[in-house]
Amino acid sequence: MERTSKKSKSKIPYHEIFIEQAPTAIAMLDKNMCFIAASNRWVEEYKLQGINISGKSYYDLFFEISDDVKELHQQCLDQAISIQDEAPFKRKDGTVQWLYWDISPWYIAKNKVGGLFIHTIDITPHKENELKKARTKDIFLKTKEVAKIGTWESNIALDKVYWSKMVRKIHDLPEDFQPSFENTIHFYTKESQEKINKLIPTVTEKGESFDIELELVTAKDNHKWIRLIGKTEEVDGIPSRIFGIVQDITEIKQNKLELNKAQAELNAIFNSEALSIFSTDANGMIKHFNKGAEKFLGYAAEEVIGKMKPSGFHPEKEVKKFKADLAAKYGKNPVGFNHYKDLRNENVNDTRQWTYINKDGTSLPAQATVSSVKDNQGKNIGFIALATDISEIKNYQNELLAKNQLLNFAEQMTLMGHWRRNFITNKGYWSKSLHRIFESEKDSSNFNQEKFESLIHPDDRQIISDHIQETLQTKLFKSFSHRIITPSGKLKTIHVMGKVITNDKDEIVEIIGTTQDVTELRMAEKKFKGLLESAPDAMIIIDERGSIQLVNKQTESLFQYSANELVHASVEPLIPCITASVKAAKFSINNNTRQVGIIEELFAIQKMGKKIPIQINMAPLQWEEGILVSLAIRDITKQKAAERKLIKAKENLEGFAKKLTEQNKQLADFTHITSHNLRSPVSNLNSLLDIYRTTDDETLRASLFEKFETVINHLTLTLNTLVEALKTKSLYSDEDIQEVEFEKVLNKTKEVLAGEILKTGAIIKADFSKCPGIEYHKIYMDSIFLNLLSNAIKYRSKDRKPEIEIETIIEDGKIMLDFRDNGLGIDLEQHGHKLFGLNKVFHRHPDAKGVGLFLTKSQIEALGGTIYATSKVNEGTTFTINFN
Repeated sequence: MERTSKKSKSKIPYHEIFIEQAPTAIAMLDKNMCFIAASNRWVEEYKLQGINISGKSYYDLFFEISDDVKELHQQCLDQAISIQDEAPFKRKDGTVQWLYWDISPWYIAKNKVGGLFIHTIDITPHKENELKKARTKDIFLKTKEVAKIGTWESNIALDKVYWSKMVRKIHDLPEDFQPSFENTIHFYTKESQEKINKLIPTVTEKGESFDIELELVTAKDNHKWIRLIGKTEEVDGIPSRIFGIVQDITEIKQNKLELNKAQAELNAIFNSEALSIFSTDANGMIKHFNKGAEKFLGYAAEEVIGKMKPSGFHPEKEVKKFKADLAAKYGKNPVGFNHYKDLRNENVNDTRQWTYINKDGTSLPAQATVSSVKDNQGKNIGFIALATDISEIKNYQNELLAKNQLLNFAEQMTLMGHWRRNFITNKGYWSKSLHRIFESEKDSSNFNQEKFESLIHPDDRQIISDHIQETLQTKLFKSFSHRIITPSGKLKTIHVMGKVITNDKDEIVEIIGTTQDVTELRMAEKKFKGLLESAPDAMIIIDERGSIQLVNKQTESLFQYSANELVHASVEPLIPCITASVKAAKFSINNNTRQVGIIEELFAIQKMGKKIPIQINMAPLQWEEGILVSLAIRDITKQKAAERKLIKAKENLEGFAKKLTEQNKQLADFTHITSHNLRSPVSNLNSLLDIYRTTDDETLRASLFEKFETVINHLTLTLNTLVEALKTKSLYSDEDIQEVEFEKVLNKTKEVLAGEILKTGAIIKADFSKCPGIEYHKIYMDSIFLNLLSNAIKYRSKDRKPEIEIETIIEDGKIMLDFRDNGLGIDLEQHGHKLFGLNKVFHRHPDAKGVGLFLTKSQIEALGGTIYATSKVNEGTTFTINFN
């Protein structure tokens, strides 16, 4: 074995010489994969010139060798042979080399491997050609697929049709579909079929090529447009085969339609009168001028196109500012700057407010966008300007600015600021007034959430954290108050109100709100609570809905409830109907006398249900959330007992005073009647008597006796009436009062007036259903019916039959009696004050004496009742008697 090994080793130098001279790349390695020898071609191909590779590790020189290849080397060292037709090898410089290799072991003895021979052939050029062909083929196939192009062929002689896979796909057909002219022609629309039928003779007989567009309906009812291109192949001058391509041009067709539509829309926009559009050429002269520009500027297009520049429409200072801004934006020298010449390659797009000067010299504000117009090489060939009239917007802006200034002033006056928080951009905004409250005016630009939180009073930070979490969960913002410590060390109390804004998915988009400095208000509130507790009466503060906001200790004692049980509860269970009284009270905040006492009797209900009489004074309070009402409540149980005694005594005294007043009035009336109604006839008699004594004329004396008789009769009637009135005023006994039925009284009256009723044709209707009778002085009732009915007949209208309606009425427990007629009526404005006077008449009637109504009124009032009349001239009169 040793001799064999030595003999084999002695052969290695010959191997080295052989390998070095080999025309191909070959390397000899020992079992440790170290180089023994390598051919010059190997050194050249693997760029190892100038390196002594003998004894060096194969893996040190080719460190990029993968673990899989190393494993392959070990297999070959175990007497395996590996041949690879093509394999990629990445070089140190990053290039990929394609190799053919074979790896085989060499032996130093039988079955004893001494190392490996590695033989490689660079097949990179060949592989690149293959890859190039494959890529070209793949690109061609993908291009056809992307372009939706398929091939087709029709053998005229054999009547066979061939379609590629793409053609079947365009028709929405399976790959195993066998096409023929008969089973494919029906896919085309009627118009396209007519085109094909016209085309067939020119192709099959004349062999002409064609390129047409057709519309088809696929197997899946999809409408498509295709481009069909065909060429004829002839044999001996006779067409034998037609072949060509089919392309799905549906998208192209649709794009063309969309393009046409877009072009039409663009033309519509350009010709719109609502938008001013004009463009310039490279020299600044106006090239296009639409109808909107004509309307906006007052020029006709032919007046400006090729004759004017846009600078003629604007103030010089605005043009200079525009040029200076463009020069600065694009880094150009402003001296002699010309945007037409100096901005050939830039994409100019400038939007700003311009003043447009109309042809008549008036000016209008406009929002205009100036953009560059480019040619196919991307060079600027002019500009286009689009402008809209913003006159109304400017007016709105000015109005908004004024309102904003007013808002700022209002916020300053009320120590209030507003804020918002956007949850999409995660940005917030504070008004100036809010920064003023937090003393962060100088730091407003850098003021953030962290700085805000640093100003919150340490004891209130948890309140805010809990409030934020509740708002995010419920999506409702409840108002609350907390304290802050400003940078100057001031302790402030602020009240926060807000509103949550959500999107269609009920996600929070934004929260907006207000913050008010209520420090002074809270201090005043503390003082107010101190005063409230010191009040001698029970004090309850309620809002306009009757919800209790605040109570004092006296309230707890009076109603026997705790403060926690009362606050935010309704006041109604404590004082029934008080809310209605509060709403009915008209408070005036500017009124110096703001306290209003409730006169009506009220009761409070204690916790155990006991009712106690109370007295309440109400007063309005202007609060941050509206008007509140304070109720001062006093238990008046003892006062009520004393009050009842006083009221009883007062009622007795008032009754006596009323009776005395009535008697005095009656005495005054009687005195008045006596002085007028008796004195006049007596005076008249004395005058007649003096004449009688002094005359000797018998004829005159006879005439005077007739007048004596008339005056004496009149005096007698007056005396009798006064006697009856005095009887009425005198006291009557209980025996005179009896149950009187209205129907019987009416029937008796009709009998007395039967002649008058027949003579006049009077119609009398009565309805006593609501009260058939009453306890009353029967003689008086007969007199009342007789006087009122006879008056209605006596003073009837000559134009119509008298109609009289009598009805009993019960109103608020009182019994009333109505007499309605359709007679002459009375002018109450002129005669109403003397309607029931003695000897007062209002119509010229021979029987009118003015006594009946006087007696009727006296009789009704004698029994504690009243009578009044309503009347319209020529329509009728209604007398209403109230018996109670």
